[in-house]
Amino acid sequence: MIGKFAQARRAALVLAFLVAAPLAAAQQGRVWTFSVDETKPGRAYLNYGLPESDDSFGGFHCERRSGFATLFIAETSERLKAGARVTALLAVGATQAKVAGKLLPNEEAGVPSFEGRLSVSDPIFEAMAAGETLVATIAPSKQSAPLTGAAEKLRKFITACAKP
Repeated sequence: MIGKFAQARRAALVLAFLVAAPLAAAQQGRVWTFSVDETKPGRAYLNYGLPESDDSFGGFHCERRSGFATLFIAETSERLKAGARVTALLAVGATQAKVAGKLLPNEEAGVPSFEGRLSVSDPIFEAMAAGETLVATIAPSKQSAPLTGAAEKLRKFITACAKP
């Protein structure tokens, strides 16, 4: 009896590894990217995801020189419903920002996305440029993104979005 239990447990561990390994590999390939759309009025984008794929944590975009950025989190939780107004909590170490927003339908993911707006002068952006990990909580969903390699791109984003 113990032998069959051990075999079942081993099979379950192998299955879990086979499912988790590609996800971990995909997350390891995620990077921060910065881009600017030069068409009028022009937008700047700061995203964290796997380049040239739909694998994205989300990110920020702004109309250039507007003073504000829109936060977009690609996936939240199946317990949340599209259309609801919610507040996201961004944290980098002890620095936090509350972002009021709404949940958007995301049929592809099967869970809603989040969109909210905040000032580019919010201390969370400077904390991101100096910090190690960004944590986004849209209860009950909690996700994190390492900030390795993001500092220069964050500063370019802030400059592009700041009011003149």
